[in-house]
Parts: sequence; C-alpha cells; structure tokens
Amino acid sequence: MRRLNLPLVLDTVFAAICAFLLFFTAIRFYTKSAVVGLIFGICAALLLGALAFLYISGKQNKSLLLSKNEKEKKLLSLHLSLSRDEYVLNLIKKSLGDEAKIRGKRVICGGVSYFFNFKMQPLTEDDVARIIKFKCDGEKKIYCIKSSAEAAFLAGNFAIGITCIDEVYEALKKSDLLPEKYVYEEPKKKSLFKRIKLRFTRKLCGPLFWSGAALLALSYFTFFPIYYIISGGIMLILSAVALVFN
Repeated sequence: MRRLNLPLVLDTVFAAICAFLLFFTAIRFYTKSAVVGLIFGICAALLLGALAFLYISGKQNKSLLLSKNEKEKKLLSLHLSLSRDEYVLNLIKKSLGDEAKIRGKRVICGGVSYFFNFKMQPLTEDDVARIIKFKCDGEKKIYCIKSSAEAAFLAGNFAIGITCIDEVYEALKKSDLLPEKYVYEEPKKKSLFKRIKLRFTRKLCGPLFWSGAALLALSYFTFFPIYYIISGGIMLILSAVALVFN
C-alpha cells in the first residue's frame, strides 16, 4: 500500500485555498454576487490546486531520484573502498564482459589494462605514478572514487584514462551489478527538526497567509475594499509562491 504523501497534499490544499480566497473576494467585489464569486473561487481553487499538485509532485519525484542516486553513489564509494581486492577485481571483470580476464591486480579487456584505486581521498599523483611505472602493453585506465586535478593532469600526459565514481556507478547500474547489500549503510535519518530547518523559507507562508486572509476579510467591512483586496491578494500569492517554489 502506497504511503500518503502528506506534504504534497497539504501544499496542494494550501495553494487551492489561497486561490479560492483571492478569486472569491475579488469577483464578489466587482460583481456584487456571492454566488458568482463562489463559482469562480471554486474553479480557481481546482485549477491552481491541480497545477500546484503537478508541479510539486514533479519536483519531488525529480528530487527523490537525484537524492537516491547520490545516496547510492556515496554508499558504493564506501563499499568499494572497504571491499577486498578480489571482490573489486571480479566486479570490474563482470562489468567489462566475458572477454575480460584478471591478471594480478588488474583486469585486461580489449587490449586495455584496468587498474583500480578505490579510497575516500582523491587520486594523487603518486597513485598515478605507480600505474605509469607498471610495464604492460596497450592502454591503461584507472578506476577511482575521485581524482585530484594534479593526478588528472599527470594521467593525461601519459594517456592514462581515469574513471571516477559517477561513471563506475552508471556502468554497474547498466550491467545490473550494483551490490544488493552495501558494506556500510547510512546512519539514521535526519531528525524532523533538521528536515524542517532545511526548508526554512516556508516560515514565510504562515504570516503571509494569515495577514492576507485578514486583509481580505476586512475588505467586507471597509469603505475602500479595493486596497485591502489588492494587498491581501498579493500576500496570499506570495505565501503560495513561498510554499510551492520554496
């Protein structure tokens, strides 16, 4: 059973309420008809609520996909850094295909020698120098988590290719070779307080919403309602924007 996406529902309802209040008040003011204002208000709430739902859900799905990939890359980085050489060699061999063969601390495939240096620190010039001194025929490539600019420059001078974790992740994912269980799983999730703190701009929603709603309500009792409608409408729009596009 799919879990209810409460933030998405609440954000959509909030945007719809803002639209309803704004259109109902404005249309009622100009037409002097509560029924016409109610009809337009409901239509605006449904339309803008639907648009807000589509936009927010699309943004959430994209964000979830990106965060999931980044999380897996971090887990894979640590997994490869902590794994035994034999495991890493076999993983590289499988990713390269049936023609690949293991020779010592490298994998040979298609005349290319694939070395690996998985560690949490960037690849250094010393790491590249060791590969340069290794005598073998054909091209050389190094698999690593990340590389320093100096190491990349030195490797480029000796025609040695460097494959970092982004490409390693994509290659393993394409070959369906990502680990089912990582050596180290991420610690406990962020607390509710920290997650709310990351969305601090949403603090603007409450004050703006209530201020805007109060101004629209006052427009029913004042001799100059247009100013209250305009300023209240602007506040409602800003509160919805702060929520939807936070």
